[in-house]
Amino acid sequence: MQIEVVITHWEQACCGPSFRVGDQTTFQLLAADPAACPAGVPPRFEEEHHGQTPPDVPHWEVTGTVTAIDGLRHARIPTPGLAGAYTWDSSQPTTRSLGSVGEATVGETTAAEFDEYRVILDVPDDIPLPAYRLTAETIAQRERDAQVAKRNRERMRDGIGVLLEALADDAERRYAHVARASRAADRSAMTVEPHRDGATTIRWARSAADTDGITVHVGDGTWHVPASVTDAALVRIFLEAAAAGRVCEHVRPVGSPAQRLETEVLAEDGRAWTAAISFRPFESDGVMAVARPLWERVQRGEHRYSPW
Repeated sequence: MQIEVVITHWEQACCGPSFRVGDQTTFQLLAADPAACPAGVPPRFEEEHHGQTPPDVPHWEVTGTVTAIDGLRHARIPTPGLAGAYTWDSSQPTTRSLGSVGEATVGETTAAEFDEYRVILDVPDDIPLPAYRLTAETIAQRERDAQVAKRNRERMRDGIGVLLEALADDAERRYAHVARASRAADRSAMTVEPHRDGATTIRWARSAADTDGITVHVGDGTWHVPASVTDAALVRIFLEAAAAGRVCEHVRPVGSPAQRLETEVLAEDGRAWTAAISFRPFESDGVMAVARPLWERVQRGEHRYSPW
């Protein structure tokens, strides 16, 4: 009998054993949700050896012979309104057949290029396999997710949400020729990314948390403001400033070697808003260390972003 074993890259990269096609290998397995498995594939199981499986979920070692290995790479989909947040598009992965995992094999793609592995394992027909079990923790998490989704939809329809959705409509119309807009369908969140080099992207998102608010990210700065009609209007001012090139980055010395990094947004009427962060490099035995994002901002130095 054949089963499919899904191994995430981080599980394997951390401390997963090397294995090759033809090897007899043992994996710690739990059953994947059958409803999420496509038709026509062998029974699917997930490998997990870091003790993160709840104790009431069937989970044990299964030994079999590896007959095929595929490395999968999923496209990243940026999350609208959030900087540095992505989801996987698992509908159409890039797949490559491999002869081994965890070994340097000439001519094969390095492991770091894959998000997960799908391993076909031959096991005896009578071997006991873990059954799928939906835990109380999973049920509770799904209920929490449903509540958050309901809250997001309700917030799209209140007075502040109506303003943010109208702003998103306007941004799509006004800037379609100079920028690419990515908009969430299930919450008030948007990213507007200009085509022009040297211009700045702007992102905004209504909070999904119990405490309501709006987060705006433009240039290197981030603003967290209350969810109010006044602050919803502020998002429009920030959008217009980004499009017009009225966003500046400053590096201010505040006493060697400390630095203060500021992102300044200028309204057309002369008003200004500043997001600032101060930092002091870590020094020890003559060695200085700075977090890479902060160091990159220091290296870019004083500059003003280009208009879209």
